[in-house]
Amino acid sequence: MYLQLTGTQLRLLGSMHLFPATSRRTPPWIAEAYDWAETLVFESDAPTILPFLKAATQAGADRLRPLLVDDTWQRLNAVWPTEGPLAPLAELRPWAAMIVAPTLFQQVVEGVEPRLLRSALTQGKPYRYLETSQEVATSLDSIPLDAIAAALDLLMADLTEPQRTLERMHAAWINGDLPAVQQIAVESPMFNLPGIREAILDARNRAWAAHLTALIERPERTLVVVGALHLCGPGNLIECLARPVDPVLDGA
Repeated sequence: MYLQLTGTQLRLLGSMHLFPATSRRTPPWIAEAYDWAETLVFESDAPTILPFLKAATQAGADRLRPLLVDDTWQRLNAVWPTEGPLAPLAELRPWAAMIVAPTLFQQVVEGVEPRLLRSALTQGKPYRYLETSQEVATSLDSIPLDAIAAALDLLMADLTEPQRTLERMHAAWINGDLPAVQQIAVESPMFNLPGIREAILDARNRAWAAHLTALIERPERTLVVVGALHLCGPGNLIECLARPVDPVLDGA
């Protein structure tokens, strides 16, 4: 979960973007990684994705409702926020509804990135991003619409699944167990649907690897913070970088 590209000053940290509300503890290797780094690299600037959640045209805004069976639409619409950037449901891009919907049924607190970013801002530690929000949206736009519909149908059929999966994944993550994180993802209904893993993980891993290759020879101690799922399974970021890695031992 905390790895160094062999012979370089670049380390990879597998994070969790959200923690279960009952498990707020940050493991010690997060603080150790932050203290080691002279500069940080995050996936993207999360708040800047908000303008991309809604379709740019009325025709685009009408894509979600026809995808869903009546029962799924009615149940989802009944719990959807009625105010704020996520409202109304009908105006969201289909992928945005799919990404946001599970969080409506989770009890969470902020995860790794907001905590590290606050520290960086307070201490003046440099940071950058691997992708723009436009690039994130473009990748997610490639998810097949029938896969999005299937994911939302599965969610509404078992509203307890998002919290169960989050808690299991967090427990594996705390222990630094990447194989267990991967197994939990494999068992998650969403990631078994065609095109979803490719858009959320694999395509972005390939793009990130190209950016990170340019940083490999830099002398600054650079910490790259990405979701733990980007470091496991076929097409993971480590494979895309095609460089050997070593686990970082406590205190290294």
